[in-house]
This record gives sequence, structure tokens and C-alpha cells, in this order.
Amino acid sequence: MFAEGVFCAEHLLTFPAQKTKGKLEAFGRCVYCGRQKDEHGQPLRLTSEHIIPEFLGAGLELPDASCPTCQKITATFESSIAQDIFDPVRKSFSLVGKDGVLKKTNFPLDIGRETSAHEFIPLIHYPTILVLPMLYPAASYSRRPRDADDPFNFRMFNINADPKALQKYAIDQFSSQAIDMVRFAQMIAKIAHVYAMHHLGYGTFKPLVADFVRTDFPPGIRCKSHFEHVGCLWQAKDAKSPNLHEIEIGKIDWNGQSLNAVRVRLFASCDMPSYYVTVG
Repeated sequence: MFAEGVFCAEHLLTFPAQKTKGKLEAFGRCVYCGRQKDEHGQPLRLTSEHIIPEFLGAGLELPDASCPTCQKITATFESSIAQDIFDPVRKSFSLVGKDGVLKKTNFPLDIGRETSAHEFIPLIHYPTILVLPMLYPAASYSRRPRDADDPFNFRMFNINADPKALQKYAIDQFSSQAIDMVRFAQMIAKIAHVYAMHHLGYGTFKPLVADFVRTDFPPGIRCKSHFEHVGCLWQAKDAKSPNLHEIEIGKIDWNGQSLNAVRVRLFASCDMPSYYVTVG
């Protein structure tokens, strides 16, 4: 439906199902705003950034890479995404986060027909389905309008949804989790931007998604550019993968330009889609 760019891969980073911890070389400035000192000329207190959020079972850190202001914003949208999209998935897969495996055992299930109505179901019977959006190609590497904000469709992986298990609760239908597209795009852009900064180096490219990542978008506030640099490539087919997650640095050639790009694939072993982010 849209002409799209071509991704040329250069370097692949994989994350196994079993969490392994590792630290990259300290960055020494905020990876988002670029600051090393505050408004008074004092050194900023910089914290580590996980390349992929730790709640998704990944342990690779970029030390000294986030100032308090940017860290607060990224922590807010990642916390929201963790709870709204991934909590039952994290528990089902026993993903190890900052505080170990998620301790919750009951999760809210939306069983409403016209309006939301939640009932808490224990994990043993909770119909856990991994749902991630399939996106159109991003505006920066296709003819798609910059302010288009709709996904194409959704890819689903049934972890343990079983109608028989729900019969004891008299439940015959339910809704999957809702996905805040703006915050989801921010998370994907954050992963791509942070790893690109480490791999390519600060000052080697003009960042395209840093300001988007470090902007606070309260729920209900419309954003029109979250798919400007985040999308899927329809001609690039994903291969079967044994990896939990994948990050791949490369370039996207489009309309006479060669853009620095990163492929982010979460839950690759569950056949989830790759997202392509033009980072610079």
C-alpha cells in the first residue's frame, strides 16, 4: 500500500530467554538531552539505562546515561506499558525484572460487552495472550503521512488462553489488553536510540527520536508524530528466531537518503513483528 525503504543490516544483538546481566562502557552524559551538567554548572547525577527495559527480562545496561529529568519521563511510560500490556506475559514467562519475577498472582480481565468491566483472575486460569501491533511503514521511510496515527493490525501469540478454564467463572468472552500507541512507540524508539548512541557514538549522527522519547505525553493528550520514525517494513520478512529479543543496527535507504536505523524485535521467539526506527 505504500512504497517503503530497504533495511541493510550491519550488527545484530540478541537476548536469550534466560536473563544475563551485562554493562556497556559508561556513556558519561544524558543519552537523550546530551547534558553533562545542570543549570548551575554542577555535574549531573546520571543513572544507568537498560537497552531493553528490565521488566522484559533483559539485563544489558548503559551506565551513566540518563539525567533525572529524562529518567523520570522514560520511567513513567515504561511503568505504564509494563502494567497495561505485559504483566501477565511477564508472569507466565517468569521474566526476571528489577525485583525478580513479578509477585502478582491475580490479574484484571476485561469481560465487559459494551463498557469495560474487570474481574480478577488467578494466573493459572488467566487467558494470557501476547498482543503487539503491526504497523504501517514509518513516514520517514515511506509515503505514509507524518501525522497518520493508526496501526495496521495486531499479531497475537496464545500463551495459555483456554475457554474451558474460564467456564468456572462463567466467562465466555473477554478483551485483550489495550495498547497506548504513543507510549508503545516511545518505548521502541527509546530502545533503538539508546543502543544507537552506544554503538555509533555520541555526535556521529543527528538524533531523530531523542526529543520524542524525552517528551511527556499524558494519557488523552493527542500526539500526531509517534509513527514518523517507528514502523514496520512489509517487504522485510521476519525469520523464525530462538531469541527472546533482538536489536539490529543498520541503515534504511529511502528516497535518495541513507538513514541510520535500528530494528527492534521483542519476543522474537513468539513470532512477534520487527519494528524499524530511523534514529539519525
